[in-house]
Amino acid sequence: MAASREHYIPLAEHLSREAIFDRYRESLEADERTYWQVIYLKSLGKVVTEIAQVTGYTPQWVRRLILRYNDVGPGKFAAELPATLATPELQADYERKTRELDTARAAQQSLLASLIPDHPCLDIAAYMRTASEVGGDYYDFHVCDNGMLTVAIGDATGHGAKAGMMVTATKTLFKALGDTPNLLGLVRRLTTTLKSLNLRGLYMSLTLGRYARGVLDLVVAGMPPAFVYRSRASRVRQVLMKSMPLGSFPEFPYERCSVNLAHGDAVLFVSDGITELVNPAGEMLSVGRLQSLFEECGHGTAKHIVNTIRRGCRAWRAEQALQDDATILVLKRKNT
Repeated sequence: MAASREHYIPLAEHLSREAIFDRYRESLEADERTYWQVIYLKSLGKVVTEIAQVTGYTPQWVRRLILRYNDVGPGKFAAELPATLATPELQADYERKTRELDTARAAQQSLLASLIPDHPCLDIAAYMRTASEVGGDYYDFHVCDNGMLTVAIGDATGHGAKAGMMVTATKTLFKALGDTPNLLGLVRRLTTTLKSLNLRGLYMSLTLGRYARGVLDLVVAGMPPAFVYRSRASRVRQVLMKSMPLGSFPEFPYERCSVNLAHGDAVLFVSDGITELVNPAGEMLSVGRLQSLFEECGHGTAKHIVNTIRRGCRAWRAEQALQDDATILVLKRKNT
């Protein structure tokens, strides 16, 4: 009965669904993004209880917000929320949700914190920034007893709490299985186990790299290409390996690629939050522009490369809020 009553709360046709999504995507403040997320979910035909489950707010709060949108329109409902919407009960609920998200974020950051190894042959640097409280990007390192280094950079479907679950599962498995001798064998064990967890529509795009004696082996599962900088020619080439994310099709025939790294060569890995970064005109950064940027800075240290790409990305998006998690990982073979 309660679910049927929710259908009597229509969404006023102030904006098209596409325009509502644009407002959500372009919102700079976290609160405003949440308000537009509620309206967008309503425009998709979701009922109040479903929206409450997705956003973490109470059905009463969601219902009030929708009615507020219907009453005052898109120009004022988010910018001038009335005090009547923030009743003591709803304010307490909002504060509870904020505390829980802060706790979840702190827990995930603590869990995912990966010390960059001091490798005798490789200069390593990394950067990650999440678009929401709990992120879906991931990077990690595993050093075997024989000194062989395995690196991982991944991107779970979507972002937020559900993506965070997939990231946590992947990190746990990577730590447990990182000693698997064969890189393809490691990928098969990861994808089979993730599939068995039955996380319902959650997948993990992942690139694995294993370095030993001047050779970097790569296996890519649904990630953007790796970029290889050749110091002798000051040129960059892409290593593109099209494949499915982990946890989707366990029997997918993943392939391995070997890259010889000379002294001074570097490899750049990114999540699609970098390659699909949008500027105010709606243009994506793209792999081509990223390749050109890497060619300009590939001569520097790993940290210099990461910082240069960060500055380039920040200039490209013109300080707009991130719409997706963004991760950069660089390996550079030392000259000694």
